[in-house]
Amino acid sequence: MPVLSNYWFEDTDFRGTTQFLNIGHGAGSWAWINWANIGSKDSTLVWEREDREQVLDLVFFLNLPDVLNELDAIVGGGRTSPLRCGWIPWKYVPYRNEDPDRHHNLDLLVRLSFDFHVSTPWYCSDADGTIHFYGVPYLDSSGRARGYIDGWSYHYDGGGPFCTGSISDGLDSKVPAGAQQLQEKINERLDWPIIKDLRFDLLYLLPGDGAKTGGGSVNVNDSISIAALPRPQDGGQK
Repeated sequence: MPVLSNYWFEDTDFRGTTQFLNIGHGAGSWAWINWANIGSKDSTLVWEREDREQVLDLVFFLNLPDVLNELDAIVGGGRTSPLRCGWIPWKYVPYRNEDPDRHHNLDLLVRLSFDFHVSTPWYCSDADGTIHFYGVPYLDSSGRARGYIDGWSYHYDGGGPFCTGSISDGLDSKVPAGAQQLQEKINERLDWPIIKDLRFDLLYLLPGDGAKTGGGSVNVNDSISIAALPRPQDGGQK
């Protein structure tokens, strides 16, 4: 049964806490959604979802020991949160000004982020911050699902008065290396037998775990899924 999904975002440009509601309907028939409490929402998205849609929860897909071990290595075991897998429009990516035309303003990049803590000598304050990696999922010319790390950023507070330089130097070295390792882990997952032989017609992002029934709330800054429409022939395989 096809599903009409409506998403209401707390912030402009499809960001922040998101209310959603899904309504199933017969093929070829009308569906509609009424939602009275939209006064505090600044953007919305409606998506008609086909029966053949397949959904992959990114939070589950990437929060596994092999990936988390690589993240731990970036900050010397100082990771203090799971890996968050949300989205961010290109216009809000910190390094956008380096090449503003690389993507369109409202293109949604996958943002993978986690918090960290750095212990310092007694004469400096400890530091707490967040590392972000920005990814782009896509279909190649054969319809195979692919993805690449587009860039990275970090920010932290603390480390003063003498340790900020060494903290930044360490992150400037280790975060790009971590991006390469994360790329390898993504490639490995896309080469899993259950994925690599599939071919798709369309790939897109959905809030949360991509539920197709009921309603609820999720923060798309932290939790999204990748959805795809497999090619009808051979059950989506080529």
